[in-house]
Amino acid sequence: MEKKIQIVVVDDHPIFRKGLIQLLSEIPSLEIIDEACNGLEFLEKIQKINADLVFMDIKMPVINGIEATKQCLLFLPNLKIIALTMFGDEEYFQSMLDAGVKGFLLKNSGKEELEMAIKSVMDGNSYYSSELLSILTKKFVKKEESQSEEKLTKNAFTRREIEVLQLICQGLTNQEIAEILFISQRTVDGHRTNLLSKTKAKNTVNMVTQAIKNHWIETSFIEK
Repeated sequence: MEKKIQIVVVDDHPIFRKGLIQLLSEIPSLEIIDEACNGLEFLEKIQKINADLVFMDIKMPVINGIEATKQCLLFLPNLKIIALTMFGDEEYFQSMLDAGVKGFLLKNSGKEELEMAIKSVMDGNSYYSSELLSILTKKFVKKEESQSEEKLTKNAFTRREIEVLQLICQGLTNQEIAEILFISQRTVDGHRTNLLSKTKAKNTVNMVTQAIKNHWIETSFIEK
């Protein structure tokens, strides 16, 4: 029998935490092994259990999700962490990425998106809710450049790289991109790696915001 993915849920709102645990418990491949109401309680517990993945709230009392993620990954670097967020939390995204999270999910995400996020992160990829990517891209489309900097032009990318980048910016997974472009997922993985290298981006969100700011892609998919 295949080992179930061991999950921990960390959130300071008990009703939401219990609701998420209930939703996750309906996914057969998962086992909820613990929960915590703040970062300190999580750090005390995580050293005594064998978790695979953590759903981490960002804004919590005592120790917040940013600091809890940083401290935890110092001694458990292979632990996967997905940040739980709400509209309005965008200012914390970069701090959570720098801390080491592998993805972001809105707190109103349904069971299907939870499963997609878990699969992506456990496969070694990142996952970002398409709604969150839309928020970020809208912000950068509207924001004026505050300083001049050397920028790549669209000509720095191949036609296929631009196609892949466009679909990444729309929040699609590597598998979905492969199906749309009729190429293998491994080929998409290669294009994504090349794009990260060319843009010198730390992560997917950073690459997406660069693409929007520098007009490498069409932005008509963003809701006005």
